[in-house]
Amino acid sequence: MMRTTQATTLLGVGATMFMLAIGAAHGETTAEAQNRYHACMGKAKVSPEAAFDDATQWEGLGGGLPARHCALAALMEIGHYGEAAQGLEKLADAVHAGAAFKAQVLVQSARAWVAAGDPKRAAAVADTALNLAPNDTHAFLIRAQALALQGAYWEAADDLSRVIYSDPENVEALVMRGAAYRQLDALDLALDDLNRALALNPNHPEGLLERGIVHRLSLRKSAARTDWNRVIEHAPSSQAAEAAGANLHALDSGVE
Repeated sequence: MMRTTQATTLLGVGATMFMLAIGAAHGETTAEAQNRYHACMGKAKVSPEAAFDDATQWEGLGGGLPARHCALAALMEIGHYGEAAQGLEKLADAVHAGAAFKAQVLVQSARAWVAAGDPKRAAAVADTALNLAPNDTHAFLIRAQALALQGAYWEAADDLSRVIYSDPENVEALVMRGAAYRQLDALDLALDDLNRALALNPNHPEGLLERGIVHRLSLRKSAARTDWNRVIEHAPSSQAAEAAGANLHALDSGVE
């Protein structure tokens, strides 16, 4: 499975853009609604349960779609991924906005579907986002992740190549494509992408983890050990560090 850093936040659509897209809530000026929305979305990251309660109350008082979006952001942070994903799909349908804006909301839904463990649904939602916004980098990235989770590594690499063509220094895309190539046993291609990514961000945890795996598969055990130790040193609380530790244990135990 291709490893990526899962971004769970729903703050990708800024308060100003969202309010311009859907207008102020009932009984509020645009500025008031924008301030309330921004505060609610910020609270969703640090205290999601309280933010969900606030957003639900606001929606009951006529807060409309801004309140609903904040409630969904809070659900995502709490870990109710499936409910958040479904709600974001419905939100994208309900918002009277341009195609590009709807695509952003659908990308958020696709991310939630990945977090919910439903990559097939995530890929379908990302397809819809790309129909609306054919050059949306985030839609390609999340579809690539969803495809990789289904074992469709060449298709994932194709999506990531589109991103890298338009943004050659996109570290996330380079790491993801390197991981896809590694799964396809195209180790030279994988190493090239991972070296490029780590030249741009030398301590990227997922990049170091993946390059260590490529080194191990290429029988460069010392280089693998160096990369995995760097993950643990620079990101000790990350999932990548946990995986690096497991790989180091296997290496020390002689497990291939």
